[in-house]
Amino acid sequence: MLYKIFRWLFHLTTKAYFRSIYLQGKDQIPPNGKPVIFAANHPSSFMDPILLAVHLKRALYFLVRGDVFKNKFASLLFDKLHMIPVYKPDLSPGQTHKNEMIFEKCHAHLGRNSNVMIFPEGTSKTERRLRPIKTGVARIALGAEAKHNFELDLTILPIGLNYSNPHYFKSDVFVNIGEPIRVSEYKDIYIKDPREAVLQLTERVKTELEKRIVIIEDEQLEKLIQQIEILYRSKLRDESKLEGKAIQDFYLSQDIVKAVEYYAKNKPELLKDFEQKITYYLKELKGLKIRDTQIRTSSVSFKFLWTLLYFTIGFPVFLYGFITNVIPFKLAEFISGKILIREDFVGSIKIAVGMLVFILIYGIEATLFGTFTNVLWGILFCISLYPAGLFTMDYFKTYYKVQGTIKYMRLFMQKSNLVTNLKTTRQELVDELENRKKEFLDQREV
Repeated sequence: MLYKIFRWLFHLTTKAYFRSIYLQGKDQIPPNGKPVIFAANHPSSFMDPILLAVHLKRALYFLVRGDVFKNKFASLLFDKLHMIPVYKPDLSPGQTHKNEMIFEKCHAHLGRNSNVMIFPEGTSKTERRLRPIKTGVARIALGAEAKHNFELDLTILPIGLNYSNPHYFKSDVFVNIGEPIRVSEYKDIYIKDPREAVLQLTERVKTELEKRIVIIEDEQLEKLIQQIEILYRSKLRDESKLEGKAIQDFYLSQDIVKAVEYYAKNKPELLKDFEQKITYYLKELKGLKIRDTQIRTSSVSFKFLWTLLYFTIGFPVFLYGFITNVIPFKLAEFISGKILIREDFVGSIKIAVGMLVFILIYGIEATLFGTFTNVLWGILFCISLYPAGLFTMDYFKTYYKVQGTIKYMRLFMQKSNLVTNLKTTRQELVDELENRKKEFLDQREV
């Protein structure tokens, strides 16, 4: 019951926090009644299990760090939230002997056709790479199948979590679900050599995860890759035959990474020269407080009548949503900003604090409103707060977009030569990228 309540609350919270959440491969998820181990990369602490628990539409049991189960209350609460402790030597010295019992618990859940969520990297860190994979997924999976004579029909489902930035409000996330790995395929190897079966299955999980995330091995190239994504991905998106912006951006980013790594290895001077030029261009935009999308667009316009109607008719709803949501929004922002934590916990803390603060303030506001009216009006008022808050955020988004367009139009009229030069510079950069893309593709075909 508690798990379902929290899942519903976090569904509302993640919908408000992220600008877009896109899942690819939902058809790969086995039907209910089949045991599944969901194995995902781990870039953002407990935001990752929250996101997957909400959007996979399956009741999940999670393996989490055993050191958080410090007292009876925490243990009881986490147990109700389907959390299973796993003990690591560096965090829980002297407790690792309990892991055998934990594995047995996982086997029992899987034997009842339940689902277990595991992050095989073991630790979370916000970076575009896959850290070394632990053998826990394979050991649990093979152990569960062995207990059922490899007739359990257990699968491991690899999932790639790709955030634009999990710690930024209104960022994007692409959940890339892969094909199920049938554990029974490793039966013969396991019977001959269990250790070898574990190693081979672990390598398979690693390979499948690598396909589903953007990996940048060299941290020094990351900034340049991000700059190229800003400048060039929109053009590549226009040429792509794939449907959906999230899918297009994912595969285009993978291709950009491969191309940059190729030039870093084979033509580093050329890459360095291009990096200086694109850095200068983006620095100029930042100084003028305009975006690349505005320079990219050949003409500037917006639907004046529609925008005027939206702002006029929507203003009362915006004002209502602003008045009722500004206090919890600012309070959540203040509290989460004061909590000193590791980088990979930032987004998670924002979501958790935001949910708790909004529940508290919404409850107080609804109680006060109901006190001065009646219970029914108090309930209706409470129900209206969340959608009004979402509309207010969209209203602000539209306002800032129009404001940016007007600012760009003013800049174009006042400094047309400067804007024209920026457009020329941008086109030269894109032309160079086009030439390098052709060169890169030609060498790949050789």
